[in-house]
Amino acid sequence: MSTPRIDCIVHDHVASRLGLGLILCVALASACGDDLGGTVSDADATLTPTQPTVNPATSAGSETGDTSAGPGGTDSETGASTEPLTGVGPTSATESTGTTGETITASDPFATTSGTSTGDPGVLHCSGDLHDVLDENDQVYESCTPDEACLDGACMPVCEVFGAQQGTVGCDFWAPTPPFYLNGQNNTYQGPCYAVFVANAWTGPAQLSVSRGGQQLDVSSFGRIPKSNGGNITYEPIPPEGLPPDEVAILFLSHKPGAVHGLGYSLECPVSPAVLADTAVPNSGIGQAFHVASDSPLSAYDINPYGGATSFLPSASLLFPATSWGDNYMAIAPAQSSQGRWALVVAREDNTLIKVAPKSGFPGGGGVAPAPANVTTEYMLNAGEILQWSQSNNQFDPNSAVFESDKPIGLWTGDKYLFVASATSQGPGGGESAHQQIAPVAAVGNEYVGAGVVTRLANLAPESVPYRMVGAVDGTQLTWDPGPPPGAPASLQAGEVAQFETTIAFTVRSQDPDFPFLFSQYMPGTWSGTRPDCTANIQNIQCGLGDEEWVSLLSPKQFQNRYVFFTDPTYGTTTLVIIRAQGENGFEDVEIECLGTVGGWTPVGNDGVYEYAHVDLERGNTPVGQCGTSRHLAESDGPFGIIVWGTDTYASYGYPAGSDISKINEVILPVPE
Repeated sequence: MSTPRIDCIVHDHVASRLGLGLILCVALASACGDDLGGTVSDADATLTPTQPTVNPATSAGSETGDTSAGPGGTDSETGASTEPLTGVGPTSATESTGTTGETITASDPFATTSGTSTGDPGVLHCSGDLHDVLDENDQVYESCTPDEACLDGACMPVCEVFGAQQGTVGCDFWAPTPPFYLNGQNNTYQGPCYAVFVANAWTGPAQLSVSRGGQQLDVSSFGRIPKSNGGNITYEPIPPEGLPPDEVAILFLSHKPGAVHGLGYSLECPVSPAVLADTAVPNSGIGQAFHVASDSPLSAYDINPYGGATSFLPSASLLFPATSWGDNYMAIAPAQSSQGRWALVVAREDNTLIKVAPKSGFPGGGGVAPAPANVTTEYMLNAGEILQWSQSNNQFDPNSAVFESDKPIGLWTGDKYLFVASATSQGPGGGESAHQQIAPVAAVGNEYVGAGVVTRLANLAPESVPYRMVGAVDGTQLTWDPGPPPGAPASLQAGEVAQFETTIAFTVRSQDPDFPFLFSQYMPGTWSGTRPDCTANIQNIQCGLGDEEWVSLLSPKQFQNRYVFFTDPTYGTTTLVIIRAQGENGFEDVEIECLGTVGGWTPVGNDGVYEYAHVDLERGNTPVGQCGTSRHLAESDGPFGIIVWGTDTYASYGYPAGSDISKINEVILPVPE
């Protein structure tokens, strides 16, 4: 086994987490299109369905399935298979989800993970908002101070409380700059504006700190609060007392001076960033992630590059607090495209031993030993270090690789230049980069809802949307409601990858929580002749609304009942895909602050468990209701999830509006000794 050693500076770990869906996408730059640059060079670049049986540790595996631009075609990523990897689960399931007629309970935004909760009198317990300790009569016994929250019937430091939970809000984040278009090559695209968005999720001001490689960075010089007025954005300093509650800040972390798109548009940040250099790791190698911490719970999100529709090629991801990280992962990544996929991990603590078992070889370079297929390779990382596998024009496949560590790590995957076609978008579009942070195996669900995207077709017919899934455990049997789409699998083995597309909303579930699988969706590339809602005038390019994007979906078991999110005012059209689950009192109303009660719900399949709604907040720079602002609030008495989409001329972004990242299965995926 090869054990590369990398040195790094230790950063103090700040405890984090909260089950509150505080999300943002303020001024999120687009997932874009460079309609004039790049060509599709292989069949898989059209994003066609695949369906392999693979072994992340002991087989080269294959991906097979329906791989045409629409249902019915074929294409594959193949290799020689030997023996499948079997996920190790418990002797019996601990809970079952998604059966017909089952009710699903929302995650309380401020619920604790241990001890008693409101409604369980007889002992001291916590109020629903975690601000008070209650007695057996639900009367206030003690009010916590502003820097405290309630846990197990006692007031404790707020970051410790949220650190005891596992979700998308916390006090401690790591942000690795993802590889961008033409990564590792000497060109003007390198070093675009990399930014992180943070939102204050607590009731007092949040003091922010940012560091990289042991060097503390001055947040006052590069942190800004964006304000929009009629589409014009101004950037105000963060007050000395900290980021106000329910407010968002943009942390402009890095750009390389002179970074510019081939069409002449600047890729630099609008504010001088913390680091004037390209902070992405070139090809395979070692780098340093940014450490974003706070004395109060935050929600965080990243974008690369920042800059609106004319930034081109961006991708965005929800960031998980470091206390939501795990020690066991299976990778999911987009289908093969023109420049190649990549994977990276970040360590939370010093002396973290990482074992990687890929189904196909990971390329070495830059001081990183390669990770051959079908065997386990070991690496050692310190806190905040990035270990990245990528290579120019190398079509290695991160899908189904298993990662195991002796301390928590974070996993990201993506593609440097993604093309996505479908039956209703056969171009494909202009192409874009893509990246997502991946949930640990313990937080991966066994049930998902596919509700498509708000249609961009001029005739308003539903779009055909591709989905991609990876099995984690052998013998995973799938049930589809209302029925399997063309090319969708009936079962999955450990590491098996499947891809399909459909115009119909659906639910897919396995036999129980200990047969989880990873699930993601795309927005297909754009084309001329979409709905005429583009607003960005880019060198007289005809309107093609939106473009490629890839989003990792989270299980309804991780839904919450309150989300604060931000939308980018530089995009002319902002839409939501909302999914609500039936609760004890049926389907509860979902209220959006700027719209009121959401209507237009459509049942998903025939089981009566889920409904979805496609909602416009703004279209063609015309707000719906009072939704012309960047900050939005959605809440309900029942569980629901949101995916936010922003679209404009050959540009789009999308992300889930947050969730829990809590343990919902007992599966452990081993690597071979």
